[in-house]
Amino acid sequence: MHRGVFGRKAGIVPGYNYTHALKTSGIVWTAPALDRWLSGPSKMVPGTAMGFSLSSAQDRADVIAYLKSKPK
Repeated sequence: MHRGVFGRKAGIVPGYNYTHALKTSGIVWTAPALDRWLSGPSKMVPGTAMGFSLSSAQDRADVIAYLKSKPK
């Protein structure tokens, strides 16, 4: 569900219960935006429900590379 997220606006996939904060954030998922998000979602978007973060820059880069890939 998350692969291919690049260039997509945050909080718009039908059928997923996004927080109001994320739906109205105006974020478009780019590499820098994803890096900030994965570093601390609640710092980037106060009020979001996402509590998962990655402190390792390499781990974030690996996740971002995966998210850039297209579904097969």
